[in-house]
Amino acid sequence: MDPSVSEVTKPSKIKMLQHKAIESIINHVIEYETPKVVTVHNPSIGLLRRSLQLGVVLYVGLYQLWYAQGYQEFADMESSVTTKVKGYSQSSLGSKRPPIPSAQSMMYERVWDEADYVVPPAENGAFFVTTNVVITPNQTMGHCPEDPGEVPESICTDSNNCMANKHLIKSHGPQTGRCIPTDRPAKYGNITVCEIQSWCPVEDDRLVLGNDTSLITGSENHTVFIKNSIRFSYFGDRFHRNNMPDHVCIYNFTDPDSWMCNIFKLGDIVAAAGGDYLTLSISGGV
Repeated sequence: MDPSVSEVTKPSKIKMLQHKAIESIINHVIEYETPKVVTVHNPSIGLLRRSLQLGVVLYVGLYQLWYAQGYQEFADMESSVTTKVKGYSQSSLGSKRPPIPSAQSMMYERVWDEADYVVPPAENGAFFVTTNVVITPNQTMGHCPEDPGEVPESICTDSNNCMANKHLIKSHGPQTGRCIPTDRPAKYGNITVCEIQSWCPVEDDRLVLGNDTSLITGSENHTVFIKNSIRFSYFGDRFHRNNMPDHVCIYNFTDPDSWMCNIFKLGDIVAAAGGDYLTLSISGGV
């Protein structure tokens, strides 16, 4: 084999390969593919296809969008309500002064602020305001007569009617077995009752000013600040609302401009609910 022929043939083969590679690249650049569509006239397949398309449209339009409201997102709401009562009142026995020792008068004639009449200071979804009180001063643990008004079964004639460690319904403590005179003859007369072991003297539920007047007056003008806040944290901080206006103001039922205020008078709240504040302040209510 002639070496000169081999040397000439190799360059020609390389040029041919280069030419084919360039031609293949150009063909890939300028050529394109297109699908071929075949129309089949078949009633069964055509109706099945249209039925499936209609079913998809009805499912998306009627169920997902209209009934299930699938275009909406739902998230739990975080809410809080805060209340704070403000104001003070002054109690006085007035002209109906009952027979109370002068040393105990200061318990009734005094100034009451929110630390005194809001008991407990915080409640779940509510607040408590004291408007009338029953005070039993100087109670100590010991032995004393039972209250025959609350426990009529405690009335006795001698110690045989009293049994040691016996518990009566509504009793303030267990009996000691002794029959002694009552400590409230002005209310019940000269009778004898069973002695009990309890906090003495037992509580006297009589209202100091009777059933016509509450001891703590002026509480209808106390104000309560109610702050309501809601947040949808799933959607971000901009979905946070509360009832705090640009300034703090007192709600007035007759002034529409104040209807966004969040400070209310206790008397106005009771009146809006159809109640009578005077009656409520004497006997209490929820």
